[in-house]
Order: sequence, then C-alpha cells, then structure tokens
Amino acid sequence: MNSPATTLAAAMLLATGLFNHAGAEEFKFDASEFEKKIVEFSGYVEQKEEGLKLRSNTPAYTLAYPGAADRDWLLRSTSTLDASAKLNLDPLVADLRVQASYATDPLVNLTSNPKIMEGGVRWSAAPGLSFDAGKRVQRWGKGYAWTTVGYVERAKDSSDPTAAREGFEMASTEWTKSLSGPISTIGFTGLVVPTNDSMNADFGQTRHLNPAAKLYLLAMDTDIDFMWRGKGAKPQSYGVDFSRNISTALEVHGEWSRTLDAPRNTVSASGVVSSQTTDYTSWLLGVRYLTQGEVTWIGEYYRNGNGYSASELGDYYQFLDTALAPNASSTLANKARTVAQSGYGKPNPGRDYLYVKASASEPFGWLYGAASLAAMTNLNDGSWQVTPEVSYTGFNNIELRARVIVLGGQSNTEFGEKVSSSRLELTAKIFF
Repeated sequence: MNSPATTLAAAMLLATGLFNHAGAEEFKFDASEFEKKIVEFSGYVEQKEEGLKLRSNTPAYTLAYPGAADRDWLLRSTSTLDASAKLNLDPLVADLRVQASYATDPLVNLTSNPKIMEGGVRWSAAPGLSFDAGKRVQRWGKGYAWTTVGYVERAKDSSDPTAAREGFEMASTEWTKSLSGPISTIGFTGLVVPTNDSMNADFGQTRHLNPAAKLYLLAMDTDIDFMWRGKGAKPQSYGVDFSRNISTALEVHGEWSRTLDAPRNTVSASGVVSSQTTDYTSWLLGVRYLTQGEVTWIGEYYRNGNGYSASELGDYYQFLDTALAPNASSTLANKARTVAQSGYGKPNPGRDYLYVKASASEPFGWLYGAASLAAMTNLNDGSWQVTPEVSYTGFNNIELRARVIVLGGQSNTEFGEKVSSSRLELTAKIFF
C-alpha cells in the first residue's frame, strides 16, 4: 500500500502538471447590479447523478443497506430545489431559504419534505449593532476542510467543504466598531441556541439555552477570534483562531480549541464498550498559497483531540465484522448499530489528518472552466481519499460539475472500510 506521504506527493505532482496559467476577463463595474431591492428571489435546481463502486463485503455496506444482496455498483439520482427570498425594509431584513430533494437508487428511495435551511429577521438597530432571530448558519473558524471551533454549527463535509449547510434556530446580537491604533476593528457576537425535545434536536435534546460568544479583533493586520460555548446540551468549549496574509500570495491560518468533560465511547474487538468523560484539545494549522501561474494551493493539518487512534479504529472494525456476520445474533447486530452512531460514526473519526488541494480557474486557457485536485489522508492508519474535479460555467446561469472520489487503504482503516471505493458525480445546477 502507498504511504500517505507518497499519495499526497503524487497528487501534488499531478496537480502541478494539470494547472497552467489561467486567463482573466476584463472586469467591468455596473453600480446598478449592487442596488438593494425591496424583494429578492433566488435559488437553484440541481440534478446529480452518481455511480458508486461498492464494497459489499464491508460492515459499512451492511449498516447502510441491511438485508440487501451483494452488488458491485449503485446508480443514484438526486433532484434538489433550493429557493430563497429576502425582504429589505431598512432597518429590518427578513429572509428565508427552503430546500427539498428526492433521491432514488435500486436500494433506497428518499424524499425530503421542504425544510427551512436558513431564515429569520435581522434588525440593524444602529451602525455596527444588530439583533437577529431565526435559523442561522454560524461560520466560525478559519479552517477550509475542517474547523475545531465550529461550536454552534453543523460539521463541514471535508470532501466538499463549500457545500451549503443547514442552520440552527438561535437568537443573536452582533456589535462592531472601528478603532485607531494596533487594533483597528473589534467585534462581539453573543447568541443562544435553545434546545428541547422538539427544537434543535440535532444540537441536543435536553432543555438548555446553550449560550455562546465570539470576540473578533483585527490586530496588526491579523484576524483573531476568541470563542466560547457554555455547558448545556454539549460540553463547554473555548478556543481561538487566526488568519494573516504574510504576502499577497501567502496566507496562514490556525485554530485551537479546548473541550471540557466530553463523552468518549470506545469498543474493543470483542465488543466491550467503555464510556468516560475527558478534557481534550484539538487544533488546526493551514496555509493558502497563490502561485504565479494562478494555481491556489491549500494545505491543512488537523489534530482531533477526541479522535480514535489507528488501533482503536481497527478494534471497532473488527467488532463490526463479528457483530454483522450472517450468523451473528440480532442483539449483537443492534449493539453494532448503536456503537456506529456514537463517535465512530462521525465523518472523520480519526486523530490526525492532512489535506492538500490545488485549484485553478480557466486552466490551459479553458474559458469559464475550473479544475482542482484534493487529497486527504488519515495519518494514523495510512488510508486516503483523492478527489479530482472539473466545472464549467459558460452557459448562462448554469453550472456543470464532474468529480471522482477515490478511496484507498488496508482493511480495518478509515477510508479502506467506507461503503464505496470510488464514486463518480455528475451535477448540473440551474440558478434563478
């Protein structure tokens, strides 16, 4: 098996060969395009076609498709409608974004009823001071593929970090002020994310207000945030992040987070489950670099302080092999599903990761085109994921995208035990 370093080196070499200097069109400014309208409507319709090369002999397949016969390929079709509306009544702004989707494949038909992704009312009470209530996505942290300080938001998908996410219902206030001196801007955000058995169930189902706060400073040309989340439906956490442009071509960023009294569940290869609470530290360090050939490189190292080591993940996969075997008891199979829904079921449950991405607009002079290549590896178990992608926006209000996700690794490793070994995605998105 190739080492993580070898895999990433090959990805970087391939990206360097793929991307040449990207051309740019002359920029034209039209002030009318920026005039605020009283009522605004926008959205998109998306059609995605996927082909998955399945690993039908893995526990992940049994968990995803219980009782299904073994199969090598799965073709899936997903249709999505995302619609937004905004009402601008200065100093009040009301907005709403709703999404509905329908996915079908030979094993599953899934219809998503229209749900509110974001929406609420914002009152600008004074210059630099606003109040907001509704369903919101808070984008805390400076990381690209991951964040350690996203205390009041759903986790990013590291395989598609820019994908839109659903918000949480909350009430917040924001205040900013410009200053003279080494600290040129200061800002404060305070919010509550109330939870009970019906509100914000994905955040927690116990009755809490879940307060959180962020202090922002622009100090000596460095963006700095200090963040805190109070103990409630989730453990108490506090952290800091930063971002600084070293030059016009090079930016560095980082995050550090400390979480107190967090639950941690482990399972042995024989199925013995252990639970404990622990304090842990997570952090992230990354760079963004723009070459003279207009290729953007992003590199990040992510340390998940509450993540599982290679041996702990190996024990988990061995237990699943036993618990989900054809002759296993239903009690053991149910236990396996319960364990899978704990920390092991998170998108990246490991401890140490490395991410590298190279992207270019209009490579080889390809007008309206873009291409990228991303590689990610679990540094502890050596498993990996590589994602080449191309997109085209040459048609009016239409975006076409194609990408392939290839996963590799030995048995009992994170990416080696995923339900598919590769996936082809073809997406057409029409904006309105």
